[in-house]
Amino acid sequence: MFEIVEIGNNRLDEAEQLVARVFPWRDFGERMTHWVYKRQHNRLVRFFMRRAGVSSFVNIWGCMNGDGEICGITGLYTCPQDENEADWLSWFCVDPAQRGQGIGGKLLAFSIEQARGRGKQFLRLYTSDDPNEAEAQGLYEKFGLAVTREEKLRTHTLIYRELRL
Repeated sequence: MFEIVEIGNNRLDEAEQLVARVFPWRDFGERMTHWVYKRQHNRLVRFFMRRAGVSSFVNIWGCMNGDGEICGITGLYTCPQDENEADWLSWFCVDPAQRGQGIGGKLLAFSIEQARGRGKQFLRLYTSDDPNEAEAQGLYEKFGLAVTREEKLRTHTLIYRELRL
């Protein structure tokens, strides 16, 4: 039995630990996301968020397993260039030890409904060609998130996807 719940500040560290296990290569700016999320109402933090390309964090949700542990997370945020039309998927991941149980599909369907309920026209995300993210690519395809562009970096390729809601 899995339940999707809002992750409050008291469980944010647990969510961040899951993200660190799933995405160990993340850069400094990405590592700061949860710290910023907790402080996003601070004017100075909001200034730096905008400079980094984030208008606001909508929310972070976790999928809780029967033992009350966070086994997957998802979130939504907005970007200045498209904040009126799109929500972006944030830190979408499932604990590797608990994959294959439908958690990712449940979280993705939930995220799509949240964005749709906010009146957005698109759900967007970026991912990569890292082997750790390969399983998610099939899930994104299954839910209709089409590749809109790819950006070759030194060590990997960023993949941008979009779903018209």
